[in-house]
Amino acid sequence: MSDGAKYRAYIFDLDGTLTDSREAICHGVIHSLESIGVDGITPGEVIPWIGRPLIEIFPHFMRRAGVRREVDDELYRRLLASYLEGHNARFPDGVHIYPGVPETLERLRREGARLAIATTKHEDAALFVTEGVGLKALVDTVCGTDKDDPVKPDPFVLQKALDRLGVEPPDALAVGDTASDVLAARAAGCAAAAVAYGFGGEVELRAAGPDLWLERITEIP
Repeated sequence: MSDGAKYRAYIFDLDGTLTDSREAICHGVIHSLESIGVDGITPGEVIPWIGRPLIEIFPHFMRRAGVRREVDDELYRRLLASYLEGHNARFPDGVHIYPGVPETLERLRREGARLAIATTKHEDAALFVTEGVGLKALVDTVCGTDKDDPVKPDPFVLQKALDRLGVEPPDALAVGDTASDVLAARAAGCAAAAVAYGFGGEVELRAAGPDLWLERITEIP
């Protein structure tokens, strides 16, 4: 254990846990789909999909609109470029750090803990966002995924964070806002904390069985 902090390491999800990024993400998804003629998607329809990889989001809305085209590598690259264009048009104004996040990260570092962000976002995008809102400087590493990497609830990105931090799973607390975050923590062998204020539904999140339930990020031990 570190001096002061309960765990040697803390691994945080990004969207819905550290940042409220709904506006930027929804605009990116809608903009990318409109670029191939899929119109009429609303932010309310996109929000439940936040946290899932774009390679799942794009085909879902395409199928719903009656577009049967396969999302091959070429189309995915086009959609991703349009997504980033739309997302960045709402950045940084469309991404907000939740109250208490910087203070909590600073406290945990003072107490000797190692900190990571582990997100389903593409790693380049995660680095861009965290640097832009000032979070990158408050953690030891930012871990994301590439197109073909497994995503939460697979523990892949949490294991990447553990490896970079040099910490064993039982010494880490993974913090997230969805059932997939909790299940990924379980699969990685970490303790799991769920935040109540994010994008995940409370019933599903509690059913996943987190070790800690946090109404506010500042409650992290």
